[in-house]
Amino acid sequence: MKQRSDNLAVLRSKRRIAQSEFENAFSELYQLSMMHTSRIPKRRQKWLCPEIDNRMNSLYRGLMHINDIYFRNKVERTGYAARAAKRHISSLNALEKPLMILWNVQKYETGAMVRWVSKIKQEVYLLNRMHDDEDIECEISVLDWWAINNASFLKNMSELHRYTHGKVANAYTAYDGTEGSLLTSLVNDAFYELILANKKIPETKAEYEDRRQHISNSITYLKEMNRPMLFYFNLMQYSERIMNEWSELLVNELKMLSSLQRSDKERFKTLV
Repeated sequence: MKQRSDNLAVLRSKRRIAQSEFENAFSELYQLSMMHTSRIPKRRQKWLCPEIDNRMNSLYRGLMHINDIYFRNKVERTGYAARAAKRHISSLNALEKPLMILWNVQKYETGAMVRWVSKIKQEVYLLNRMHDDEDIECEISVLDWWAINNASFLKNMSELHRYTHGKVANAYTAYDGTEGSLLTSLVNDAFYELILANKKIPETKAEYEDRRQHISNSITYLKEMNRPMLFYFNLMQYSERIMNEWSELLVNELKMLSSLQRSDKERFKTLV
């Protein structure tokens, strides 16, 4: 009920936002984010948390700057605040990829993801009240475990993503900056491209082409994993079992995505 009252108060005075309102909302978001990332096991923090933490720090500084920066008149201040608000909304939307990566690797419960996203949406709502242009949509969604578990290509990709992060996190630190960093970057990109591909069922030819491109991008990233994985096998001297498990996840995903492309072509061929 309190959040509803806050929103109504904002609506009554779109441009005259109380200085503490968007600061307080972001402070709650910042604390929630810090709580989650600080609880990640230290060996995994390096791979899952820096982009989130760095972006949150940059946002915190930028948002505080809106109220602290000196201007000679209200017109200049209002113009600066409006421009800054739009920049910060874009920066908040850019959190989706690192959050999706964190949530999948750590297997977050839906409720925890919903609370995090709701705080982001609240901040986007408040920042949108600071400019006269059309509202910028909050693009961050929750990782849909039902969709992942009910689509074999998503489920296998989710497992490959976790498996790769697990192997890199537990490998020798000497390889972190080379093959380890390369592998996590590739598997993160492949995973997120499939998340983007499945955000919406295509209803137009343009939407289908967008989906097709995301799937093609994912295939490219997965294929690029072959050589660094082989190099990693040799560096770590993995057992045949681990090599087979990891390779099988990768090969199966490539097969399923190729099959998905063929079925999509037939499924969406009548779209205009």
